[in-house]
Amino acid sequence: MEDHLWIFSHLLEENSSDDDELLQDLCWLVGCVGRTNINRKYSFVQEIVNSFSDEEFKRNFRLTREAFNWVQSQIKDKLDTNSKYKANIPSEKQLLAAIWILSTPDSYRQVQSIAGRFSISKSSLHISFQRVVKALNNVAAQIIKWPNADDREEIQQQFYSSGQIPGCVGAIDGTYIPIKAPTKKSRRIGLDFFSENQFIIGDKAYPLCMYCITPYIDRGNLQAHHLHFNKRHAQTRQVIERSFALLFGRFRHLKYLDMTKTEFIPQTVQAACVLHNVCLMHQGNFEQYEEEGLQFLNIQNYDHDDNEE
Repeated sequence: MEDHLWIFSHLLEENSSDDDELLQDLCWLVGCVGRTNINRKYSFVQEIVNSFSDEEFKRNFRLTREAFNWVQSQIKDKLDTNSKYKANIPSEKQLLAAIWILSTPDSYRQVQSIAGRFSISKSSLHISFQRVVKALNNVAAQIIKWPNADDREEIQQQFYSSGQIPGCVGAIDGTYIPIKAPTKKSRRIGLDFFSENQFIIGDKAYPLCMYCITPYIDRGNLQAHHLHFNKRHAQTRQVIERSFALLFGRFRHLKYLDMTKTEFIPQTVQAACVLHNVCLMHQGNFEQYEEEGLQFLNIQNYDHDDNEE
């Protein structure tokens, strides 16, 4: 009974943002207390997660079970550990815990409750999270990659149907991820990534060049065809804004990365982007997260512009 009283107290102190999650945990606990055999250890993964319907799994972890299983199959061998000193934490539990962290805003302040939820120590949770992030980074090149020539032709047609700009195969933009100590890394996009007459589009913050087309700068002298192009440009480029919104709405941990190891920050961001792409591959483009992400981005952009002024 003492175990169950601790679990009950832990659940109430957790202040979960998802009432459904708390209700499910409490329902399991009440059912457990009513059984004759109450000496079993609480197992969130085995007792609750594995009994989730597909919709419940998607609601709690913000990706489909199909997407999760695919990711686990890709990195399972990198998560399995063989140690004579410690019990092996199953790859499923490590990945679920890592996704829970990425999906929870301000999760580093909730590390105790997250560790308790998954029945592992805080140190094991920290190690598992780092192991998952590194494993996702190892497979990033297979998932986040530039489309080949055939794929670019299909993408080009999709962009054309959106804004009627021929030749566009992508959109570029920047966003802000609040961290303790920012670091800057840059990559240049080379012409080898494009076929003839292909390019990406960006806003006025980017330089105009052969492979990056920006809108006309409005200094009050634009003619009708310039304004028409800018309108089409904006219609085409909105896809990148939706992508950022969905990324931040799905993986809310990116709203503030409270990390002491700043060198681990780019890896964490890339790990979230890997999972984001996998979600898109497995029909996980959940529009319900976009609104939350857009609200965050609008606040971030407003604060950044205000500080610049």
